[in-house]
Amino acid sequence: MISEMDIAIRLGVAFLLGAIIGIERELDNQPAGLRTNIIIVMGSALAMILSVSLSYYYQPAGGMGDPARLAAQVISGVGFLGAGAILHAGVNIRGLTTAATIWTMAVVGLAVGAGFFSAAVIVTVALFIVLSVLNKLENKLFHPKMIAPITIWIKGEKPDLVALRSLFDQKHVQLIYLSYEYDFEDMDTKVSLQFSCKRAKLIDEIQNKIYQIPGLRKVHFGKGAQI
Repeated sequence: MISEMDIAIRLGVAFLLGAIIGIERELDNQPAGLRTNIIIVMGSALAMILSVSLSYYYQPAGGMGDPARLAAQVISGVGFLGAGAILHAGVNIRGLTTAATIWTMAVVGLAVGAGFFSAAVIVTVALFIVLSVLNKLENKLFHPKMIAPITIWIKGEKPDLVALRSLFDQKHVQLIYLSYEYDFEDMDTKVSLQFSCKRAKLIDEIQNKIYQIPGLRKVHFGKGAQI
C-alpha cells in the first residue's frame, strides 16, 4: 500500500522531471512545452499510483489485482495526444520528435508512479541530452534539408522542360514537383516548381542557372523552409 507521503513524493518527482523536459521544449519553441510535459508526467504518475492502490483495495479471490491494467491504458491513450502534435504540410512532416517525447514522458510518469525513480531520472536525463545536445550536434554534422519553391515566367516559345529538369539532375538536387501553364494569347508560360537540397550553395547555383533560361521574363524565388 502506498502511503500519503509516498504519493506526495512521487507526484513531486513527476513534476520536476516533467519541468526539466518542458523547459527544454520551451527554449526550443516547441508546441508541447512546460505545462504540457508537467501535466503528462503527473497525470501518468497519478494513473500508476491509482492502478497500484486499486489492486490492493480490490483484490480478486485468491490473489492480488493487476496493477498494470490502468497503466496500459495510459500508454495507448497518450498515443492520440502525440498524434495531434504531428503536422503534415505538403511533403513535410513535423512533430514526430514532439510526439515521441510526449509518449516517453508518459512512460516516465508511470515509472515514477510505480516507484522506479532511478529509471525515470535516467530516461529523463537521456531524453534531455537527445533533445538539446544531440540536436545541435545533428545540425552541425548533417545539414538540414531545405525546401525551396520557384516560379518562372517565360515569354515566347514553350520552355524546354527536359532541359529544366536536367538542370537539377546535374546538381544532384531532388526536384519534388514541376507544373506549368501556358497562355495562348500572351504566349506566356508560367512554371512552378519545388526542390529540396541540403546545401545553401546549391540553391545559389541553381538560381544563377535559371537566370540564363532563354525568354525569361520574370522569376520569383520563394522563401525556403527547413525540415
